[in-house]
Amino acid sequence: MAQFRQWLSGIVGALGPWGIFVVALSDSAFIPLPQGVDALLIAQTIAHPSTAYLTAGLAVAGSLLGSLILYGIARRGGRVMLERKASSSGIAKIQRQVEKYDALVLLFPTMIPLPLPMKLFVIAAGVFQMKIPRFIAVIFFARCVRYFGEAFIALRYGDRTASFLRENTPLAAAIVIAILVLLYAVHRRSARGYAQS
Repeated sequence: MAQFRQWLSGIVGALGPWGIFVVALSDSAFIPLPQGVDALLIAQTIAHPSTAYLTAGLAVAGSLLGSLILYGIARRGGRVMLERKASSSGIAKIQRQVEKYDALVLLFPTMIPLPLPMKLFVIAAGVFQMKIPRFIAVIFFARCVRYFGEAFIALRYGDRTASFLRENTPLAAAIVIAILVLLYAVHRRSARGYAQS
């Protein structure tokens, strides 16, 4: 794993912003690199500020494409994958969350730079047949907030970016929870309106 991470770092060094695309795709579809994309994005932004937002955009694109690949695999036969990562009671709990909150279950683990089991929810999205447009919309929105936000912070704080993110992660988590509650309330309200019409 360490050698693989060094190889990915070499790709970023050789390809610049496009290397982030490769790393983000690999992280989302194949081999998880907890906060690896974040660290590389911040380092690339500090080293080459002029390409900060291009790098963030490529990170979003790579992550979205990788998530779609994993979703597609899970949709065709991911129950076994899910059973390897969670107990039967855990799977039942995830299924209830997907049925209740739909694509919103993906928002928190995708947006906040914490070691959360994003792949578990992406696999569950495929297994439980989450609608692709909603899946794409949530992943795209959450990754844009995360990666463009990190690029903005790295441009502003430079070498102090990592400490800034650590200090403010609880606040960011609270904001995301507030967004989730708001979106869920809107979703429930619109669902009731649709049912009554």
